[in-house]
Amino acid sequence: MQKRLPLVLLLSVLLFAASTVSAQYVYTASGRMVRTQEALTAKSGALTFYTHLDYNTVTGAYVGNLGSVVAHSILRNSIHLDYAINNNITLAINPLIYQDTHFNDGSTGATGGNALEHIIVALKGGSFGFVNDYFYVGGMATVMIPISNRFNSFGNPYTAGGTEIGINLLLSYYADNLFPKEAFNVNANVGFYTFLDQGKNISNNLTNRIEVASTSSAINYSLGFKYPTTAVDLMLEVWGWAFINQPPSVAYTRESMTFVTVAGRLKPVDFLAFTLGFDYQITGRDDQTDYIAGAPFSILRRPPNSPTNYTEWRLILGLQFNILPLSFGSAADPSLIDFTTGSQGSDIILRKLEDIGEDKESTARKIEELRRRRQDIEKNLQQLRNILKEGEPAKKEEPKQPEPPKTEPKKEEPKQEEPKQPK
Repeated sequence: MQKRLPLVLLLSVLLFAASTVSAQYVYTASGRMVRTQEALTAKSGALTFYTHLDYNTVTGAYVGNLGSVVAHSILRNSIHLDYAINNNITLAINPLIYQDTHFNDGSTGATGGNALEHIIVALKGGSFGFVNDYFYVGGMATVMIPISNRFNSFGNPYTAGGTEIGINLLLSYYADNLFPKEAFNVNANVGFYTFLDQGKNISNNLTNRIEVASTSSAINYSLGFKYPTTAVDLMLEVWGWAFINQPPSVAYTRESMTFVTVAGRLKPVDFLAFTLGFDYQITGRDDQTDYIAGAPFSILRRPPNSPTNYTEWRLILGLQFNILPLSFGSAADPSLIDFTTGSQGSDIILRKLEDIGEDKESTARKIEELRRRRQDIEKNLQQLRNILKEGEPAKKEEPKQPEPPKTEPKKEEPKQEEPKQPK
């Protein structure tokens, strides 16, 4: 019960925080779920590539002149590349390659979207274990550098074209301190995000300017549960954001929102993974934007028949490729370890070499834990052997044939000599 108490307290605090303090970008290619970062970082020298795509469509969003209906779709695609400088620090670069915006300039209609809207640079530190390495803590700093000249679009996270900065605290719990990557884990992120948007024009028009009066800021948060298996990782996340200083009343996506994400990561081989997920908006559906009509690039409700003020759901597709180190074996799984007497020690030690860091105290503690587990396994194996022996049926003894009675040889009676006749 004492071992479970820290976990119960942690989950209680996080659930309370989630109820009071949501969309996060995908910041790194490795060491994360979908929206939630893990506090464990990749091993030194690891180079990982990831491409992320999410998609939403509203059928019947617009009604044409002849009564026809037109769908409204939003597609976002980003690529991510990160490199582990050492066992505790990862550097990531993430350009947003394309995002639908559906801007309307009043003459040519919708212009499509932004190509290379921004680049995010993230520096993540982690893999700092405590409580016998059942818990890990980390942090992450992010900078979003704007590139496009059009921002503040319907159905996308709020941005006004400022250089946005975020700081996040990462905390993870792993059910197995020796095989954390293969064990059930709980991950929590809480961070502060500033948009640095003061003075930025969010009307996307030079003559009809709408400038932000003061800098907007928000609290980002996420809570994720991951259950990994040999072939697939199952993930459930609750995430969102809460504005501290809300964007202007004519900005899109100025509401605090919360989402739930359900996803699976298929791992056919250990250097390649496919992600399929689904986002769904659960809070922040009340539209708080003041729409202005009649001017070029005006703030309009897009689409007018949308059920919410944001994308109610998003379909997520992702592809992850581990470039370095080169590894073409099967995924590691503790259940595949050979625990026979001749190999159990060497197999476990070899499996743990990549997870044991350079810290001597941590290494010694993990080796001692391995010894203890080996002793427990040997004890359990001996108990199984004893049970099997007790369950074997006793061998039936063949009935012995009764031996024939021994007969004693008859004693010969001494012959009596006949009396001699007198001559």
